[in-house]
Amino acid sequence: MMKARIILFVITVLLFSIAMADKDRADEQIKWQVISGGGTDGSSASYNLVGTVGQTAVGHGDATNYSLDHGYWQTFGFTGECDCEPGEINDTPPINILDVVYLINHKYKGGPAPVPYALCNGDPNLDCMINILDVVYLINYKYKGGPIPCTCEDWVVACGPLQK
Repeated sequence: MMKARIILFVITVLLFSIAMADKDRADEQIKWQVISGGGTDGSSASYNLVGTVGQTAVGHGDATNYSLDHGYWQTFGFTGECDCEPGEINDTPPINILDVVYLINHKYKGGPAPVPYALCNGDPNLDCMINILDVVYLINYKYKGGPIPCTCEDWVVACGPLQK
């Protein structure tokens, strides 16, 4: 067991060193899954959490009374300027019914793409795709008091660099 922890530690240090060597590359993503060697105990008034051997190092767990995100989350952050407004489909602020019509026309009638960035402007709900859910999201936002569209910065972090 001690030997496995030492090996895990050495691998972690090597991976960290590699990641730090190229830390200025904000568009890079590291895609791997790490298996944790264990964890510590935690508790509150309503739950008790015991670390387990072999759990994934990143993930989400929940039950009736709690929700838990755990592990080591990678983010390179957003380092550029954003001139995209998710939900502003036709590039004529503010967001209104014309944006909804424009998006429906684009998605289902072969109309022009959202401008200036098709995917970012056309994806107010931050699921990294344009679909009927974006239309519903905009209608709920504008006419039903639903949540505001995501920000450009949030969109870039979740979905990637802006592309015209």
